[in-house]
Amino acid sequence: MDASRFIARRISDSGASPQERDRLLRVSHHIAWISVALSIAVMIIAVAVVGGFKAEIRAKATGFMGSVVLCQPGQGPLNEQFPFSGTLSYRDSLLAVPGVVSLSPVAYRSGMIRNEGEIGGAWFKGVDSLYDFSFFADALSEGTLPDYSGRISPDVLLSSRLAAQLGLAVGDTLNAYFVRDDLKARNFRVCGLFDARLEEIDNTFILADLRHIRRLNGWSGDQVSALEVRIRPSASIDEAANRLTDIEYRLATDNDAPLFVYSVKRIYPHLFDWLAVLDLNGVMIMILMMAVAGFNMISSLLILLFRKISMIGVLKSLGMSDRAVTRVFLLRSARVVGKGLLWGNVAALLICLVQKWFHVITLDPANYFVKYVPIQLDWGAFLLLNLLSAVVILAVMCLSAIFIARVSPSRTLRAA
Repeated sequence: MDASRFIARRISDSGASPQERDRLLRVSHHIAWISVALSIAVMIIAVAVVGGFKAEIRAKATGFMGSVVLCQPGQGPLNEQFPFSGTLSYRDSLLAVPGVVSLSPVAYRSGMIRNEGEIGGAWFKGVDSLYDFSFFADALSEGTLPDYSGRISPDVLLSSRLAAQLGLAVGDTLNAYFVRDDLKARNFRVCGLFDARLEEIDNTFILADLRHIRRLNGWSGDQVSALEVRIRPSASIDEAANRLTDIEYRLATDNDAPLFVYSVKRIYPHLFDWLAVLDLNGVMIMILMMAVAGFNMISSLLILLFRKISMIGVLKSLGMSDRAVTRVFLLRSARVVGKGLLWGNVAALLICLVQKWFHVITLDPANYFVKYVPIQLDWGAFLLLNLLSAVVILAVMCLSAIFIARVSPSRTLRAA
């Protein structure tokens, strides 16, 4: 058996020698592994929470507006005056971009809505039967999703918050007025209510039949306000936007309308700025926790070294090199770090799973956009975090080699 490993096992806290029953050593040992456990638990929970927030907020922002929007230069996505033809010659090339899931035409029209004396403004967003309703299916609170596959439908989908302001319920008639050169009045039927928990969407947008909006705007059958591109949640929004911009620049013909590519990060910058702050907070938490764990491990190791200074002198006098002696204490410390990592992972994963399944910790949606603390379990990130923590802590503990190298066998043996 390797001598360093054998000695490390003998001086572990499971030994039965009187010195190892030293109260100071036992206390420092427990403080060390508990600090490592708490640090890794906090880091794993922080990564899970930050990942959960990023996934939830991105899903909300992209679920309603798409990940990337193609619209007229100089115009935003909410364009009701300058339409373009949604039939693009390079449409197939756009859909072939890695990560792209769908390309949906949409049309907008601003209007006034009234019910029982309550009046408000809203954007009517027209979509077709092929539109991806998964976001609204998840956010649906009452009623059903609209069906735009048959004849032009009067059904609309609006938020429960806007419906409450207007005193509307599922099945009620929504009176809307559209003013431009003339006044147009239309009656819609509320088929369902959703709760996106995003104020800009809940208070402003109503989902309607694309053909209805085209008629109100006086557009032809292929004209749209914008084209919404949806990508997979795991794909990069910025990378997809750059690829789509390149395709539009290279493949657009004279018959295609000139288009500008809008990333959802530009449409909802405050949401993604908030997520960037969360990322920074997560990094600071990890640095702080690693520092705390490393400091406590160093303290525990120094206590052990001082208590074992005579043993270090004996080992060096017997011919053991400084490197081999250092390895003895690093192996012993690795056991402590491993114990801390094990229990820290168990505690963190238990807390994360309880929160993920039972939503114990709730939040105010007005401030955090979600009703509870979201959790995303990224096993690859957790494994990397464990490896990084172990390497950093053990690397810091290599400073013990400096102490051991300065121990003089003659002095320690004379003192003993």
